[in-house]
Amino acid sequence: MKKLVAILIALMLIAGFVMAKTTITFWTMSLKPTFTDFIQGIIDKYEKLHPDVEIKWEDVPWDVLQQKLIAAYSAGNPPDVVNLNMSWTIDFAEQGVLLPVDDLLSKDVLDLYFDQMLKGLSWKGKIYGLPWYTAVDVIFYNKEIFKKAGLDPKYPPKSWDEVLLYSVIIKEKTGKYGCMPTVVYDPSAMFAWDGLNLYTLDESNRIKEILFDKPEYAHTLNKWATLYKLGYLPKEIVQEGEWAKSTELYQSEELAMLITGIQFADRVKWNAPEVYEKSEVAPVPPPKPGVRQGGWYSTLNIVKGSKNPKVAADFAAFVSNLENQIAFCKLVTIFPTLKEALNDPWFSHDDGTLTAKARIMGAKYLKNITYYSEEIPNRKELFDKLKSAIISVFLGQKDPETALKETAKYWREMIKK
Repeated sequence: MKKLVAILIALMLIAGFVMAKTTITFWTMSLKPTFTDFIQGIIDKYEKLHPDVEIKWEDVPWDVLQQKLIAAYSAGNPPDVVNLNMSWTIDFAEQGVLLPVDDLLSKDVLDLYFDQMLKGLSWKGKIYGLPWYTAVDVIFYNKEIFKKAGLDPKYPPKSWDEVLLYSVIIKEKTGKYGCMPTVVYDPSAMFAWDGLNLYTLDESNRIKEILFDKPEYAHTLNKWATLYKLGYLPKEIVQEGEWAKSTELYQSEELAMLITGIQFADRVKWNAPEVYEKSEVAPVPPPKPGVRQGGWYSTLNIVKGSKNPKVAADFAAFVSNLENQIAFCKLVTIFPTLKEALNDPWFSHDDGTLTAKARIMGAKYLKNITYYSEEIPNRKELFDKLKSAIISVFLGQKDPETALKETAKYWREMIKK
């Protein structure tokens, strides 16, 4: 009898051990309800392959994700895997919130991703996330507006100066706006388009010299501000939400050129099919040699405080594996972050649609996409100051030279601190 009881107890202990599961909490960013079935499908596949792992998925709105992550981390109950983007990854790595994935995954796994994208997720020699999916900007342009302005749609602009020239012609001839670039959202953009970097870096990837208080930078800022003051650029360009406004203007045929990710092709097809039929696509003018200009991509990150970081990293690698990335790209117009994915015919077959043209065009630029993760102290404060300076010039409150000199002085003082 005692022997039977012992056997039963042993079996119960074994059963309890088998039934015990590792629980992983996974936060995504604004993917529900549109992609609920897709993400849940990935989770189901992983759990089937790993019956000892349970994934708890929570989708968080993008505009509150950062605050919620900080709160959860501070309270000691963070998610194991969180979906961020490249700039947030570096911000949270600086704050010590994330774990380096190169301590959790093999080099063979990391080598599958585009080198430049991994480089953009590096901080102090460690990689703090996996690239998940990315977007590539192109120029969508309305052929009918081009024709009304006397411009041949076969020859879209190939440089940023041509973008501005076309914008002046279009406004003069049709009364519509030519373009609405995000020169305030990304305050380095207008200078990069003229071949100007904001600063130089030393061997430790820290700012060595501030450059933007030189005359050529004031000249570039004056060029854009003058166009704004003369009414050739939409007034909303200095306000928040300029990307959404540019989309609205393009779909209502009040904007001739929309500079955005190729996923917009689907959006305009759904919302304004008549505008879609009039649209063509062209590459965004490339940056001039020597200019540090990055791109955007979504990331999967392991949060410090995870009780199962290796399992969390393995799940993140599964979510972003080849099969899942290609399936996601076919579901919505985005791009993969794995080198091998470009061998799929999806990124080379032209079926004659605007979406396919944009996809083939964008795929050529994937290997160059990065995010420059320089070690800039007080990054947000510095770039907010530069944004304010640019807006003050656009609104005629300061002249370009004064605004940039004051901002450069502020940057030097903040960096010294």
